Amino acid sequence: MNSDEVATSLDRIAKILAGLLLKDIEDGDQRQKIRRLKQCGFENVEIARMLGTTANSVGVAVHALKKARRKRPAKAKK
Repeated sequence: MNSDEVATSLDRIAKILAGLLLKDIEDGDQRQKIRRLKQCGFENVEIARMLGTTANSVGVAVHALKKARRKRPAKAKK
């Protein structure tokens, strides 16, 4: 197998895993799907393709998720 075939195979595997992940969280809202896919290392453009939206709307959602995380109070240490 040459490097192009390996890259193509890895891309297919990533798409299959993303599909399984989306199926697993299909009841969640779009923000939750974006958060989960971002945690898996997908780029905004890739997430947008998977969810049938634009990279810009994914970027806005990612920004809102980061902003919400910053607003949460830090957990108290025991």
